[in-house]
Amino acid sequence: MARYFRRGKSKIRFAPTLASATAMTRSEITSSTDLTPQIAEVSGFSFSNSPISVPDLNSTFTSTIAGEDTAEDSSLTFYDDDASSTLRTLMVKGTKGYILLFPYGDVPTKRAEIWPIESTGAADEWSAGNDPARYTVSFGITGPPALNATIPA
Repeated sequence: MARYFRRGKSKIRFAPTLASATAMTRSEITSSTDLTPQIAEVSGFSFSNSPISVPDLNSTFTSTIAGEDTAEDSSLTFYDDDASSTLRTLMVKGTKGYILLFPYGDVPTKRAEIWPIESTGAADEWSAGNDPARYTVSFGITGPPALNATIPA
């Protein structure tokens, strides 16, 4: 695959429900909310493992085994809109659902990520400078993400 610039290509959507936490249907994608146009920044949505050291007396080399899986604190920063609070209302504190990440756009057969989330609420960003009004919605990751989901036709 060729290198690419994420802005203008990648898409992020919110689905309140999915039939499966590891796959999505075209109708679920269609009925989800496109967050992409209002997103100013993305933070987190990163998966990692904490390997466990397992030294033994038979060797001077310390090998490791897979340990616990974790996800970073995650958030989306949106441009505020004084005419509509649709996204803010959609993701009030306690809202559960799925953040759908489409790295290469919503293109059938391409890879996507499904992140089960619970909103921990929105917080306004305040500035007296020459900045657009923004707010951040933070998320708890409530289960293992599906990092290699396939976008359906």
